[in-house]
Amino acid sequence: MVILGVDPGTLITGYGIIEIQSGNFHTLDFGIIRTTTSETMPKRIKSIYDALERLISVHKPKRFAIETAFYGKNIQSTLKLGQVRGALMVLSAIRNLEYNEYAPRVIKQSVTGKGNASKEQVEFMIKKILNLSDTGKWKDASDALGIALCDSFRMKPNLYQENSIDSNGGETGALSFLLKQKKEKPNRGSSWKNYALSNPEKVIR
Repeated sequence: MVILGVDPGTLITGYGIIEIQSGNFHTLDFGIIRTTTSETMPKRIKSIYDALERLISVHKPKRFAIETAFYGKNIQSTLKLGQVRGALMVLSAIRNLEYNEYAPRVIKQSVTGKGNASKEQVEFMIKKILNLSDTGKWKDASDALGIALCDSFRMKPNLYQENSIDSNGGETGALSFLLKQKKEKPNRGSSWKNYALSNPEKVIR
């Protein structure tokens, strides 16, 4: 299963494409699509549309996930973002992809187990699950990768549905995945407890 996650923007649109095979995650591609204020909105939207269409043709995802709209104080910016999102909806429909939207809190909770997790905590979990290094390219596309992961954990049937979002403190799909990895690849020289004690800043409370 291949999933395309998109963090839409009028100037910078992030994308992340992941694949799930036998319960394992693989990063196929990620990056940004950049436009400029010197372009008209129709041209900017077309640039974003064409770039994502090319990525879809190459990687052939089955699912298309984006973050729900954020309504800020600047009405013009909100309207322009809505135009970009509308184009993405059309693209997903034309390419016959399953389209899903997720609120920021849902994305954070799916990836970290906590809806109010910090950006650093979300980024740490994404890198851990996808085995990514901290690069400039990664920074720009981290939100899109988080959106793709959120979609993967909320699929039905879900790979880790028995451990999906639990408001009472149960394991999330992401945590279940990491625990599964730990069981399959035991390390006699360390433990989750020792890791938590050695890295208190990475513990989500």
